[in-house]
Parts: sequence; C-alpha cells; structure tokens
Amino acid sequence: MCSRTTNIRVVDDLEGGDLTKHTRIVMRFIKLHIEILKWEWYTDANVMRVFIHLLLNANFGFSKWKGYNLQPGQLITGRKKLASQLELTEKQIRNSLSKLEKSGTISIERANRFSIVTICNWALYQSQVKAKGPAKGPSEGQQRATVIEEYKKNTYNMFDQFWNLYDKKTGKKKCLALWNRLSEENKQKVLAHVPGYVKSKPDKQFRKDPATYLYGENWLDEVISNEEVKPHPAKANGIKF
Repeated sequence: MCSRTTNIRVVDDLEGGDLTKHTRIVMRFIKLHIEILKWEWYTDANVMRVFIHLLLNANFGFSKWKGYNLQPGQLITGRKKLASQLELTEKQIRNSLSKLEKSGTISIERANRFSIVTICNWALYQSQVKAKGPAKGPSEGQQRATVIEEYKKNTYNMFDQFWNLYDKKTGKKKCLALWNRLSEENKQKVLAHVPGYVKSKPDKQFRKDPATYLYGENWLDEVISNEEVKPHPAKANGIKF
C-alpha cells in the first residue's frame, strides 16, 4: 500500500520585520502521514490542535535547557503556556494532554514549573529521506527501495531515541537486535514508558540493563515513583523489632 505525507510549512524570519525586505528565511516542515485520518483523536478538535502545536514546537535536534538534555521530539512547556498560545482553557489543555498521554502518543515528565513533553514516535513522523530518481519520478523499484531505506532509518532513529532516553549504555548490539524484533506499536509503547521508568530510578545503577528491559517486556509494568513509596510507620519512628 502506497503512503503519502502532507507537509505543513513554517516560515521564520530570523531578522524580523517585513519578509519582503529580507532574504534570510529558514524553511521548516513537519510531516503528517495520511493514516492520521484514522487516528482516534482526529475528530477531537482540541486534541488535534494541541498535538499539531506540539509537533510544530518540538526539537528537531539535540539541545540543553537549564541542565536538561533535550532530545529530538521533546519540548519544554506547561498548561498555562499552551492555554495562552492556543487560546484554550487550562482544563481543555489538561484533558487533551491526558488523552494524548494515555494513548501513548506523548509522554510527560513533570517538574514544579514546567513539563518536558516527548512525542513518542517522533522519528517515525519526522524522518527526512531524499528519494532519488529521474526527473519524471522514481520507478516502482526505486520507490520500494526508498520505502525500505526509510523504514530502516526510522527504526534506527527510534532505537537511538530509546537508547538516549534510557541512558544506561550497555549491550547496545544486543539491544538493537531485540529492538528490531518489536512491532511498531510496541516500540511506541517503549518510548512512552521509558521516561517514567527512568524518573522512578534516577540512579542508573538501579535500572535494569536495557537488554533485560526489552527482553522482559518491562514497558508493560506499572511505574512506581519514589514519592509513592512510603516508609513503614514503625521504621519512620525509629522503632526496631
């Protein structure tokens, strides 16, 4: 089955003012796969607006912000900021983010005054592949080769995102082999689960090896945060038995 993408163009005038007076313009694009028409939230206007806004504002590369290492497909934001930008209420923003998070479309790492939002299958959405072919268009064989090459690149980009998010770099070759056996759906579930799991175990020595995590399908496990682990009352009072 052939697939096609829709490009949304964003034009940035780096120097400000009237675009006609300047020639230094950056062209940026995001891609929307035609399958989005079948997406469960396609008819939910608020969710669609929030999702497209996140796509447009997510990092296209690696960056740092106040000690945080941001990956492609991540952005710093908050409910108040999104509400102001999209002219929605904070309740509408909260409900939309909740739907996106529960469906595995995004994951959210929450801090006191901001959140780090990760678009879980960013590499699959936004990979850039330059097709080669004659001026009249590539042949069917060339199209097939391009699709295969794009699939391989998407798979490795998603693995690279997992590898950086998990941040316990051991057994990479074995991990990649396990990753390649996963379905696209499970890859997205992994990318949605990892940020919460990593946050629950900030000391990486206590995280499972990434290969063990993948082999054991631990992305299906509940994440128990440190805040949820409460000491036994007797121990808290210093009573010994």
